[in-house]
Amino acid sequence: MALSTYELSLAGFRFPNRLPGKHSNFRFVADVRYVSSRGEHDTQHAVMPDLERHWECDPDRTEESQYVRGADIDSFGTFDMSRIDAWDRLIMLVGADAIHSVQVKVFDIDRPNFLDRMGDALGDVIGTILGRGRSALPGTTGVFADALGTASADVESALLVRLAGGDRLLFRGSVSLDGPGDYLITGSGDAGEYEIGLELKVTD
Repeated sequence: MALSTYELSLAGFRFPNRLPGKHSNFRFVADVRYVSSRGEHDTQHAVMPDLERHWECDPDRTEESQYVRGADIDSFGTFDMSRIDAWDRLIMLVGADAIHSVQVKVFDIDRPNFLDRMGDALGDVIGTILGRGRSALPGTTGVFADALGTASADVESALLVRLAGGDRLLFRGSVSLDGPGDYLITGSGDAGEYEIGLELKVTD
């Protein structure tokens, strides 16, 4: 049976606008559960935007290239999604029999810290090993042959959190994925309510 291609992307992000600017420096770690081409249940992981960068939303840092904060809406700060290109919006591109759910963890990261300095030097290498590198890997099998932007085990998810500088968890939420369309993860976290918008495209 031919596999479907599942493309999961970030469509929007809202966070409490009372969150201090010094804590509005975001990295996401996403865990996606799906049924692989081998008929096995897999969990794949991605760091967003990557190990070398973060999404800056401190109003005092508007001149930074990573600044993506949009207009406040009611009690929410937002991402200006026009500042985030398709490369960085992509969470997962995977050929699979089925997709089950996604969990997203939102972290405030220290800037700069040891992990960021390490990421500056080793980000491309680590990103490729753990699956965030988007270059083709000739001759690979297993998860690297099946998925783009992934690593293969929960222990690697924990390692990604550490590499991402994820010592301060702001929000964690999940949603079931049952077909193409728009999804919203909502819930309470540090300083208030959070919303993560997702878009799932499926190609047979």
